[in-house]
Amino acid sequence: MADKYAAQDLSDAALGGPIGLKDGYFIDGHGRTLTLHGLNVSGASKLPTEPNGLSHLTDGFFEHRTVTFVGRPFPLQDAPLHFRRLRAWGLPLVRLLVTWESLGHAGPDPETDLDFEYIDYLRQLIELMPKYGIKCFVCAHQDVWSRFSGGSGAPGWTFEVAGLDVEAFTDTGAAYVHGQDELRRANAPVNEKEPSGPFVWPSGYQKLAASTMATLFWAGDALAPNLRCPRPQSSAKGDTVSVREYLQHAFVEAFGRLADEVSGLEACVGFEPLNEPHRGLINLHGFDGWNYDTDLHIGYYPSLTQALALASGYAQEVDYYVKSWPFPTRVSHRTLVDPKGRSAWLTAKPDAAKPQNYGLGECVWRAHGVWEWDETKKGPKVLQKNYFEVDHRPGSEGKPIEWYRDFYGPFLKRFSDRVSRKSPRQFCFFEPIPNEFMPPWIGQGDKADESAQKQTYATKTIIDTQRPGNLVFAPHFYDLNVLFSKHHSWMSVNVQGASRGMFILKALYFGAKALRKNYRLQLSNILKYGKKSLGGHVPALIGEVGISFDINGGAAFKTGDYDKQRELMHALISAMEDNQVAFTLWNYNPDNRVEHGDGWNMEDFSVVNGNTEARPGHILPDYANEAHEEDEMYRGGRVLDVIIRPYAVKVAGRPLRSDWDSRTLHYEFEWVTETPDADHTGKKKSDKSRTTEVFVPNYHYAGRGIQVKVSGGEWSYDPDLQTLYVHHDASRTDHRLTIDIPNVPKHLMETVERRRRAFPPRFPLSLVSPSTELAMEELMLTVLLPGLVLVLLAVAQMFI
Repeated sequence: MADKYAAQDLSDAALGGPIGLKDGYFIDGHGRTLTLHGLNVSGASKLPTEPNGLSHLTDGFFEHRTVTFVGRPFPLQDAPLHFRRLRAWGLPLVRLLVTWESLGHAGPDPETDLDFEYIDYLRQLIELMPKYGIKCFVCAHQDVWSRFSGGSGAPGWTFEVAGLDVEAFTDTGAAYVHGQDELRRANAPVNEKEPSGPFVWPSGYQKLAASTMATLFWAGDALAPNLRCPRPQSSAKGDTVSVREYLQHAFVEAFGRLADEVSGLEACVGFEPLNEPHRGLINLHGFDGWNYDTDLHIGYYPSLTQALALASGYAQEVDYYVKSWPFPTRVSHRTLVDPKGRSAWLTAKPDAAKPQNYGLGECVWRAHGVWEWDETKKGPKVLQKNYFEVDHRPGSEGKPIEWYRDFYGPFLKRFSDRVSRKSPRQFCFFEPIPNEFMPPWIGQGDKADESAQKQTYATKTIIDTQRPGNLVFAPHFYDLNVLFSKHHSWMSVNVQGASRGMFILKALYFGAKALRKNYRLQLSNILKYGKKSLGGHVPALIGEVGISFDINGGAAFKTGDYDKQRELMHALISAMEDNQVAFTLWNYNPDNRVEHGDGWNMEDFSVVNGNTEARPGHILPDYANEAHEEDEMYRGGRVLDVIIRPYAVKVAGRPLRSDWDSRTLHYEFEWVTETPDADHTGKKKSDKSRTTEVFVPNYHYAGRGIQVKVSGGEWSYDPDLQTLYVHHDASRTDHRLTIDIPNVPKHLMETVERRRRAFPPRFPLSLVSPSTELAMEELMLTVLLPGLVLVLLAVAQMFI
């Protein structure tokens, strides 16, 4: 074969050109289907490098205009090592996280305020990627709007535009901010009835600061028409725009200027307009309570009515939620939150001293007549209960609004048009609100059919904005039960089904095989409804998917036993392979440390850990990575033995089925091709168009002498490139490949012995030989556990 490239090499040279889209698949220049596996890089990119932005730190926190993100995700001099790792691991697609704050922290003006040093750093980083076969897409990342409302994303000055005081959020309950809340709790008596900590961060979406900012960003013109801002780059006095236009222009132009620098680079395939969008207060569930099925109720949880009062300095008794089962949380008690008269709103209107403040001098919703303080009853009073359901612009008053149709769709088109200005081939990766199914978005020239009009699986709407070109559906998936409880043993929960009314016993799954089945079902629903809403020509990629490594009290850090994490990760990746969907795992963060996880709200998802000192009883690496800890390609890896796996990266045809047994290392792959007669293009196909390239990782197979069987084709193997090449027989349309290792019993015995060395068995298992233990393991997997599952399912069926 002439030019020989590794299967996992996604450079244009290896692909025969840039990645394209066809019939719902990613394809290369030879017409082969691409199976894209990769990683989010990195969780630390949410945080500035100077001052140190780790979320538990407070020094310099409010000096938000002078931060720098240069060095996120890692210093340029370290990039070759990290890119070599991604290549060695077979994960060559990068979801590159970039926050609005990292680009525009100094202010809204793209001419004077953007951090061009960071843009130049990102350009240099992306320029390095083709050498290592890496492709990337840029994700405009956010969580809970901003670092200053407990998440990441937007610059601090955006709050000033709305008239909000970021330094008052903790006192007024307007946001949970990790470092600030730690200070508050350190100076208050311990209250065991009110457990708190960074695990409550998702509840920030319903708190005053983030929900207000999201509302103004999406619909400031429709819902806060009196809040006006100076028109960008206009010197005319009194020339103003809506707060929505002001914020969106600054956001879109910041990423537009980045796109001007990187969208034409070989490695950059596209942009994602916004990570995990949230509708804010638009189509509000209710002033007196949030939606328990969709909004995480945890910790101090004021209703919107209470949040409005708190932010204006009025004390309120609010519900305090704690973790529970089978429902995620329950009300423990009511507790008094007293801002002691402090307001989250800047009281001074814009003046020469603070020209950046464009608030209304009070609560923006109070100023628009949404609510008032009732002096007689000493409580907040809602004046317009349907305020967030209708338009309030002059000439459109009372017209119903819907978030997906009226705000999200137009924003996606606007963003995509801007970042594609210099490179029209750029893909637009997008997602619905987390844990929601995508509503119908009809393609250009298509008509909304009756099923789209009557669908009941998603928000009752149809997005009628013209779709961006090269659209990619990129939803997220997490096991929300494990994510929230930080626990996993032998049972899993179909949270997707349970939150939609499924009987709880029917939503329970038992054992590792059932765990995979659980994930497969939930993922298939996301993809099925995405296809129904978008049509079959839009490819899908799971943009975020991963596990918390600090589950079960972080026991693995002290013991090195990551088997429960291994079970979760293997089930997740296998379920995605079952659904034939691309993915980027969350996340690769070389700055991860056990003490503070990924550095942001104590999350600990990184597949690599940077703690360098292994100390028994304190911090130990994954025992299954023992043989690779001295190799810088794999050092610090967590559950790499199930993350690094064989798969067909470039398929000469269409993939049908893929399966890998992480115990025996047995791999199966089936695919289908067209006969030569079915090709009516008249073009002569290259030899590579009939060559399927399979990633065969040395992590598992080096030196083993693999055994390969192919139906209808010839194969060759290059261990240096970690690649198996299969040249299929053109006369056949169905193809099957298997890869095995010789002497599987010996391999299984070595696995048992490795575990026994790491964790010497206790009595009575200590009396059992390794071979007997292996036999017991086989019996458990093939007979006892499946039998137990059948019994449990039968019991559950009695209650359905």
